Amino acid sequence: MSIKTMTTDILIIGAGAAGLTAGLYTARAGKRTLIIEGRTGSSRLEIGYELENYPGFPSIDSRELRAKFLDHARRFGAEVMAGDVIAMSLDSNPKYVTTKDSFIEAKAVIIAMGKPFAKERTFPGEEALIGLGVSYCATCDGPLYRGSDVLAYGHSEEAVEDVLALAQMGCRVRWLPGTKQDKVPAGLVQRVTKAGVPVLWEAKIKSIEGEGRLQKVVLERGGGVEDAAVAGLFIFREVPTGPLFSKAGLKLDHKGCIAVDRRQRTNLAGVFAAGDVTCGALQVVAAAGEGCAAALQALAYLRG
Repeated sequence: MSIKTMTTDILIIGAGAAGLTAGLYTARAGKRTLIIEGRTGSSRLEIGYELENYPGFPSIDSRELRAKFLDHARRFGAEVMAGDVIAMSLDSNPKYVTTKDSFIEAKAVIIAMGKPFAKERTFPGEEALIGLGVSYCATCDGPLYRGSDVLAYGHSEEAVEDVLALAQMGCRVRWLPGTKQDKVPAGLVQRVTKAGVPVLWEAKIKSIEGEGRLQKVVLERGGGVEDAAVAGLFIFREVPTGPLFSKAGLKLDHKGCIAVDRRQRTNLAGVFAAGDVTCGALQVVAAAGEGCAAALQALAYLRG
């Protein structure tokens, strides 16, 4: 799988009430607008529940309301693509955002990824070594580890595809599903074993360790503990947003939410945030309003 290079005027990360509202405003203003919809869940509205406090709709299914947002944004020309952001370079002009299969250049960025988890599911030592041996993208970083020992963690179909990709790139990869064999579809297991990739069943990651860069992954297996000396660890699950934001230079508050002013501006020029990611009112109508405000500020920023 090759990395696509894309350019846009305004990049919006998130396709919930805030992101889609921002998108319809910027697209309607004639700006090239690209909205990234997360593969692991585009919005809490997709959960499906009865919404009784959105103005104009005494009662509406949340999924139906999001579909209306999506149609509205697309009607004005906003492009929506699936992807999970794995890296951001925002303190620059233009800004750069990387997903697992795209490299995007944008003049302005609006972050509307939803509410961050208070305690994101990470392994001890993971955050400190992101980009220093810990990766979330085989396509992006796999070639850097050609001929080296790596571990690949995860048991989804996407994870298996990336395990096979690492093997094809020449990495000496071992697969760590992180679960029991009967929990993984037999077809996926067969594909990995047929490729000659060793599988570490029922092993669990205890910690990720290294000075300056990854040196070893400590595993719990069979009642004991063992060290796996590896150059790279590929983790195939949602990227934790906390370190993603902080590494991009964004100022966070004590809850790990993106800090913004009354105009949805972050501490970085040309970067705005809206919706639950700012931990504001945490209501759909509030998220839509913040998305509007962020869009107007992004348009003003582009005007100079």
